[in-house]
Amino acid sequence: MLKIKSMPFVKLPIFSFIGLLVFYSGQTMGQEKTEREFRVKAEEVPEAAKRWVIQAFNPSNKIKWFYEETSGKSSFEAKFSHDRLNHSVEFDLSGKIEDVEVQVKWTELPEKIQDAITAYFESKFSKFRIEKVQVQYTGEPNEMIKWAKTASSGLIQTRYEVEFYGESENAKKLWEGLFDENGKMLNLREIILPAASNLFF
Repeated sequence: MLKIKSMPFVKLPIFSFIGLLVFYSGQTMGQEKTEREFRVKAEEVPEAAKRWVIQAFNPSNKIKWFYEETSGKSSFEAKFSHDRLNHSVEFDLSGKIEDVEVQVKWTELPEKIQDAITAYFESKFSKFRIEKVQVQYTGEPNEMIKWAKTASSGLIQTRYEVEFYGESENAKKLWEGLFDENGKMLNLREIILPAASNLFF
């Protein structure tokens, strides 16, 4: 999604190793992705990223910062609650915002989006169960601040990220689908779970 950068100034040993290791195989791109996430201290995060979060949201609760590596691409992520919704804001290593993701309930999506995504699932899977839904917002940093303060999305791109269990050809798998503002599939990635995990329908 973004240009891959190295991270020479971060020393991994000082991270608090609340590490998450997740493997993705990108069906649309035909490639496998690995994601690692580590909790970091605020002082390890670029000042530009910290300023942007405060200016845009000024969250009342504590901001949790993470460092992520996804197939060689590194970024910082802020996680916090705002207006009773879980927010995650991703930044590149210079502190420039990349996107904001807001976790919502499936039923809170526009009906036409639900219908479009459901139609896609039904065309590809014999069974499916939605686990997690996030609305993804991207745009220029100043426009993103305006959006955060006014909820006006005129110059902001909106997408939907849906994590779901899907069954096809006798295989039960966990997937992550990215859909555009009309509910059209953009990318589908399989999430590889540990062998001990079980899928229930």
